[in-house]
Amino acid sequence: LPHLSLQTGTIYKRLDFLIIYLMMLSMRNYRHIFFKQSKSSISFLHNQFRKSTNGGIFKLEEKISSILGQPLIDDTDGNIFDIVGELRSENIYDVKPAQSINNLFKDVKIPQNPYMACNNWNSGHQDSWCSESVGLDGPNGNKLRLIKQYNPYGFVPIMVCNSHNQLIGVSFKNGLFRLISWDSECNILTSNLVNTISPNSFGGGYFYLNHDNDTIVVKDHHHLACYNTSNEIPKGEDNQIGELELKWQSANLADLMCDKLGISKENITSIYSTLPIWNDPEGNKYWVLIPGSFDYDTNQSSFDSYDDNPISASAYIAVLEIKPDSTNKLNKCNTNLLDLYPLYNSYVNNTLAADEDGLYFVTNHVTKPDENTDCTYKCNKGNLMKLRWDNNSNKIYLGFEAPYKNVGYRKYGTANIGSGTTPTIFKTKDCKKYVTIGDNDSPRMNICIYDANDGSLCSETPVFSKMRSGDEASLIGVNGRIVAENNFGHAVKNIVKSQYVSNEPGMTMIDFNENDDVVKATNDNIIWDKNDTCFFAMSMLCRESGIIYAYTCDWNDDISSTKGGQFSISAIDSFDGREIWRVPIGRGHPYQHAFGGIYFDRDQNLFVGTYDYLVSIQNFDDNKKKN
Repeated sequence: LPHLSLQTGTIYKRLDFLIIYLMMLSMRNYRHIFFKQSKSSISFLHNQFRKSTNGGIFKLEEKISSILGQPLIDDTDGNIFDIVGELRSENIYDVKPAQSINNLFKDVKIPQNPYMACNNWNSGHQDSWCSESVGLDGPNGNKLRLIKQYNPYGFVPIMVCNSHNQLIGVSFKNGLFRLISWDSECNILTSNLVNTISPNSFGGGYFYLNHDNDTIVVKDHHHLACYNTSNEIPKGEDNQIGELELKWQSANLADLMCDKLGISKENITSIYSTLPIWNDPEGNKYWVLIPGSFDYDTNQSSFDSYDDNPISASAYIAVLEIKPDSTNKLNKCNTNLLDLYPLYNSYVNNTLAADEDGLYFVTNHVTKPDENTDCTYKCNKGNLMKLRWDNNSNKIYLGFEAPYKNVGYRKYGTANIGSGTTPTIFKTKDCKKYVTIGDNDSPRMNICIYDANDGSLCSETPVFSKMRSGDEASLIGVNGRIVAENNFGHAVKNIVKSQYVSNEPGMTMIDFNENDDVVKATNDNIIWDKNDTCFFAMSMLCRESGIIYAYTCDWNDDISSTKGGQFSISAIDSFDGREIWRVPIGRGHPYQHAFGGIYFDRDQNLFVGTYDYLVSIQNFDDNKKKN
């Protein structure tokens, strides 16, 4: 019953059981909508109807609730028949082929983390360097097929693809994170409940595919877990949704921190994300981010000041050693907390990048009253951090701590007071390595570039409109060129209603090659600006075609003010910023893609998750029959 909300029993008390039964019979022909599950649902209802007594309706509700486990449709208006849009649709679009007129990125390779699956398909940022790029063409034909499939498990912002060309993602709905998988036709195969939401955090939503093509994900707040996605994922029995096999689950990290170091559990937040340590010779050690917590409800004495410390729990970086062990009947592995690096009075609201030399991330830092002239707490600092791991001593040590500018308040459309970007590692044409982030400066944010070895600031380029600039999507960084987008005005925290007014538009490319001197407050290295388009979440560069695929939105018609903007996926030439094609996805809340990225399977098909849909754009061949 994927179209029914099961949140309250009172609704069913007002419904005639026979109406539900007949309604499901009428839907039996729409097998593509329910992934061929309607047959089993009708059989279940039919048997329950025959057995029903005075209490039969309540037994029915209990059984269906236990099967589905959660409400499967947005029911904010209390209407259980609130179908937010079509359940499945397919359309064909004739377009100009997406190919750069001068591709500067073809054949560029991103180094491979040895303990992750192949680049292009292994993580939310496509690779361990978080390049926001793939060595693929993407859908570049002159005829495109658009699939929109209603997803009962909600929003899937991040996706990976296993070696069997099956997609895996962590979905979010009604406070629950589920690890789900689906095929290239957007038919859902499996669903595993893995976590619940943490306040002011996306902890639980990040995951990656390891070198065996198994999925490493945060589970139950304080555990890492490994699910079997290396084998081909089968369809469930009778085409019902199945579950993935749990290979192992780590010990509780909060318990380990409490027992080993005496840290109070009240000061330990949920795990945010993890990556494997690149230079670990054994391949069983993991960087783990405990993000800390910032309380936005703390009393403020002024616009950018707090009476009390808004940091209720500081962030930590931990290193866990996890060794699979079949004799451990409880967890199927043995877990050891090797080291912990505290980040006092800081919290982290972005994930991790890693190379063979260490770990990179950004912090948002709160200064104390004795550091400020008005004797208040302020979140007016932040750092790009690099940590290194020593295999001989099993210790974390500091690589560098490089400050970035932080205006001290949360700009409208951003999720935190500080940088909105995960660090991106890149090399220039002369093979020097750098790290880039967006800061939180005002009146304009800067694209900041640091030396990856010592953290020295090499470039600081202001971008976008004065007083209306902010980037919540990590930067594309390949071959010395950086692409940033403007997310100012995006209602990033709104997961219930449509966004009725426009974001601030903007996408910019800068070229850092051959800049030996520090570049500050200048536009000299800006290659192009695109100021006619509004962007959502992370855009992705396909290096083999030179195309940037982006999730965009228009509010140019009157209906936008009541129904929300019209969302599309756009193909943009990375050479000059021109738009080649735009495929419309849908209007308003159901089609919003607030964060996460754009992803690809091994056949070059494009995938993205919205609040209510799985969406795919694929090259269409007239001569190839589509089932």
